[in-house]
Amino acid sequence: MDDGRGAAGGGPLPPSTAVPATPDASFDRFARLVRAQLGVPTALVSLVTAHGQVLPGALGLPAPWQERRSTPLTHSVCQHVVATAGPLVVRDVRDVPELAGSLAVPDLGVVAYAGMPLRDADGDVVGSLCAVDGQPRDWTERDVEVLRDLAAACSSELALRQLRERAREALAASEQARAAADGSERRSRVLLRLSEVLAETSSPADVVAAVAPLARDGLGADHAVLHVLDPVRRRLTAEDGGDGGHRERRLDPRDVVAAVVASRVAVLVPDEAGLLAAHPLSDLGPGYGGGAAAVLPLAVGGRVLGALVLGWPQPVLPDPAEREVVGALTRYTAQAVARAQLLADQRSTATVLQEAMLTAMPQPDHLHLVSRYVPAADGAQVGGDWYDAVVLPDGATHLVIGDVVGHDMRAAASMGQLRSLTRSLAWALVEPPSTVLSGVDEAMHDLHVPALATVLLARVEQSAGEAAVGARRLRWSSAGHLPPALLEADGTARLLDEGSDLLLGVRTGTPRHDHECVLPEGSTLLLYTDGLVERRDRPVREGMDELCRTLSRHAGLGLEELVDAVLEDMVGGHGGGDDVALLAVRAHPEDRPRPDEAGPGHP
Repeated sequence: MDDGRGAAGGGPLPPSTAVPATPDASFDRFARLVRAQLGVPTALVSLVTAHGQVLPGALGLPAPWQERRSTPLTHSVCQHVVATAGPLVVRDVRDVPELAGSLAVPDLGVVAYAGMPLRDADGDVVGSLCAVDGQPRDWTERDVEVLRDLAAACSSELALRQLRERAREALAASEQARAAADGSERRSRVLLRLSEVLAETSSPADVVAAVAPLARDGLGADHAVLHVLDPVRRRLTAEDGGDGGHRERRLDPRDVVAAVVASRVAVLVPDEAGLLAAHPLSDLGPGYGGGAAAVLPLAVGGRVLGALVLGWPQPVLPDPAEREVVGALTRYTAQAVARAQLLADQRSTATVLQEAMLTAMPQPDHLHLVSRYVPAADGAQVGGDWYDAVVLPDGATHLVIGDVVGHDMRAAASMGQLRSLTRSLAWALVEPPSTVLSGVDEAMHDLHVPALATVLLARVEQSAGEAAVGARRLRWSSAGHLPPALLEADGTARLLDEGSDLLLGVRTGTPRHDHECVLPEGSTLLLYTDGLVERRDRPVREGMDELCRTLSRHAGLGLEELVDAVLEDMVGGHGGGDDVALLAVRAHPEDRPRPDEAGPGHP
């Protein structure tokens, strides 16, 4: 089992991991969360390679493994999670032929095992977040759900570390490129301006739009096209900074752009005839006039990103001094493209995290739930807001809206932990919302979850007497969050501004209070985060008043259409300086069938 090929029937194991075999505070925190939430004696964050596994997060291992933080593959059950890229949940590994011979059983005390895949920034499974018991155990659906949520948050921590390392590499390469520039007046002037304009770019289109005028003014080139490589699909996408759309091409060695990307060697030709003689399928784009051309590979840190094409109106190649400028321009462009891809990766990581954390809404009978999440316009300002809804065993529906203080990827990771805590305690404690929030506050303190957050937890419930008259009761508690908005069936909208208590994460033991009101038939409850109502040019109170007017203005719409109309009116349908989370609930009359617009409900 230690030849690097993975478990039987599985794929190859990763060749290495960047995380050392030493205790890591962040990953130990995930191990503590697993042990506390699932009640197991041992919890591990395991990263598997073809040579063994490292355990940067570990609690409960026997000596000497707890101190070593690494084992050979002979002691690894987690390798099966990596090799199959899927969960592994086993009551007793001794009963599974593929696992029974693992030395993890006698040496590490692994009997019952539940492991969820951990993915890196590229989406590859590199490890497992696992819970271990020394006795046979029947894992519950809740155990698996909690472990899956924590694994998603732990994967985000792994991805963030990779992205930060790539950012450091890109920055180091950029600094090296800057140091390589000589002191000639012309080159300094062109490159200084280039660094200024490229610093403001965030996409390949921005990059080529910045490079084209400088290539024209500093080098006399009248044509500039950026070709970005998709290594998975093996395609090149051309971007000229205009509105001509994206043009794709296959990697064909008879095309000069594909040949340059493959060889990473620049090609300079005096005219189109010379170009086509060597590469007969070349097409430099409609703006190329047939003169001299330079096709330049864009590479950073050993990765090829694509190619930059420059064209001149005359069949005259750049002189040696101009070629130095072309080389520096190519390096600067490569750094800008790498940064644009890094920003896209950051947005993608945030999106994956939000998709993992912000689950689909349940639809309890005659309650219609609709949710929205709109990221901030700035890709770096992501991840702190969330919503959740859980139908409890007693039939009540718990609604959650929250906002972790901070607007970065760390806030997104904290959001994932806090969401899991709130969801788990809301399910486990059949108590008023204030009691659940107090429990979350204490858990954050005891489990060392370093976050501050506003949270509003609401419970929609119905006694037998209320059910007889078609009424529901709303009970809620607010930890520093904005008040809910209630839209009556007659179009009247108001804030349920009954007061708020201290934020979560500030001080345990703080008094928390419940508020309640009747939720009438046909009414709509809206929970939201501050990105919906807060603007630099107006106080939050004015924004909440505007929200009430907006709700009244669109009172006749279906719930999906109402939520979209509110977003359009309040934030223009897209994020501004902050992300926005919305959770809307409409109480339909119970003496008639559930409306079609609400979709199929659940008893």
